[in-house]
Amino acid sequence: MNELLNLAKIAALNAGEEILKHYNDYKVVKKPDNSPLTSADLAANEAIFKILGKTGIEICSEENILEADKMGENDTFWLVDPLDGTRDFIAKNGEFCVCIALIKNSRPILSVIFIPTKNELFYSAGENKVFINDELIKPNLDCKTPNLLLLGRSGMGKRRIALAKSFNLSFKRVGSAIKFCQIAKSQAMLYPRFGDSYLWDVAAGDFLVVQSGGEIIDLKTKKRPLYNGKKLLNSPFVAIDKNSIHLKEQTLNKIDEILKI
Repeated sequence: MNELLNLAKIAALNAGEEILKHYNDYKVVKKPDNSPLTSADLAANEAIFKILGKTGIEICSEENILEADKMGENDTFWLVDPLDGTRDFIAKNGEFCVCIALIKNSRPILSVIFIPTKNELFYSAGENKVFINDELIKPNLDCKTPNLLLLGRSGMGKRRIALAKSFNLSFKRVGSAIKFCQIAKSQAMLYPRFGDSYLWDVAAGDFLVVQSGGEIIDLKTKKRPLYNGKKLLNSPFVAIDKNSIHLKEQTLNKIDEILKI
């Protein structure tokens, strides 16, 4: 496991280096779904495949989607977003990252998220431990999690804002999977996503949140999300930081109430 984690870390760092090379000079085209694709996405993807290809494990990337029959419920594969937050990359707000997760039996068993503009490497291989740049994130029992709910950069998020108000939380807009990193560090209490998202957007962050002591819940199944080839989209979910687990049932009940409006 350590060897696989080390390769994932190297792959993420190399991808981040490629992204920054393109930060001020990149080309962009539109994908069929009208989302942007830049030369930085492609360069990062190539860097990741070069390293993870050494493992002999199949790779599913946003830019090279693996066939569904190779992402079965019992299969092991890499799940990658080489540049999560392409719009944030284009906006130059710094809120983009590289996401890598290793999936086994439809759940992540290790993950890495690298934030190039901050040179922050988050990673975990389990054992309820999450590291930032080789330093263990330790629970701070004397420090209460800020009363904060995280939103994405786009949309009004009226239902999520309603959730924030019901718990007297402020809200903050943050781009990409960096939101999961902030939940793992207990810099915010909740990150709800009421719309669909792709598997590669969530898996790496999911594992960091869970290994930090927090929780992520699929709002349809009320269980942790699954990652396999049955569908490329995640159901709506909510991520909760470790200090707010006692609010889990109350949060789920309030979300059910809000989503029925």
